[in-house]
Amino acid sequence: MDRVTADRAIDLLIASGVDVDVQGASRVDLLRDGRRSVEMKVRQTPATPSQIARDLRQTEGGQLLYVVPRMTPTLRSAAAERDLAVVAVDDGVALIDGQEFRPSAAVATTPTLPKSSRRTPWGRFAVMRALCRTREPRTQAQLADEVGITQAAVSQSVSKLNDLVARGSSGWSVVNVRPLAARFLADYPGAGGIGVNWFALDPVNAQAETALNAGLAENAILSGDVGADRIAPWRVPAKAIIYAAAGLDLAKAGFAHTTAERATLELRVPADPTLWPTANAYAGGQRPSTADPLIVAHDILRTGGSDADEAVEHVVKQLAREWGAR
Repeated sequence: MDRVTADRAIDLLIASGVDVDVQGASRVDLLRDGRRSVEMKVRQTPATPSQIARDLRQTEGGQLLYVVPRMTPTLRSAAAERDLAVVAVDDGVALIDGQEFRPSAAVATTPTLPKSSRRTPWGRFAVMRALCRTREPRTQAQLADEVGITQAAVSQSVSKLNDLVARGSSGWSVVNVRPLAARFLADYPGAGGIGVNWFALDPVNAQAETALNAGLAENAILSGDVGADRIAPWRVPAKAIIYAAAGLDLAKAGFAHTTAERATLELRVPADPTLWPTANAYAGGQRPSTADPLIVAHDILRTGGSDADEAVEHVVKQLAREWGAR
């Protein structure tokens, strides 16, 4: 079975008739006979009674939504007795306020959380992207300021990049931008968080522009194919990817909730907090409309397609060209 992810839970809820309003990287509002705000907790195995008690104590406001592979008698009992909702993604069932919800048809989903259960080193990946921005050497303090992490975290990050980076009298720089870009694309697990899939009939670029304008207050930025169209246009976008600081109600703009299989636009509230600092740096002080080129390239690969590798090559080639010019 696929890994249990927040995305799979969101798709299952929407396909079951439960609307979802994403508030953050782990908090959503369930819209069913009113609005219920819950903290999503993703588990690769069903929770035990002691784990349930602990998680409820630690959850802000006591409102908890478990995302698990399968429903168990323990979870059913806890959901009946406590303020707990459960989505069992492999079983294809959600339990909310004592009521079961199931999709009317099979739900196709795409797991997008990090591949490892270990803590994701967002700062290290951000330093890699920052170093690919310019060949100009920068001190650890400058890199820390650029990507929004501590100087100690920068020190740990560059120490793990070995011969991909070099230290000179004025700071750290990339030896060759392409190997570092390739390392990032091979290792980056994705931005995590929660993604909501939408469908509309307009051309994908027009959909992206609509979502971008709707999300100005939430610092929306483009990625994937629609982001590549602003960096190194090459293939016709099949799906828009938008990152925002919180969810957007795109229904007001003519979109409809859907599942990953039919989606023309994915709106993601990421767990990776470094997307905006690196986007700002690449935008050179202007308000960014796209994620940085390596996030864009990663999302092209995630979108897939027979020509995805060629589309990524166009983005990386443009990145290398600009890196050499700065």
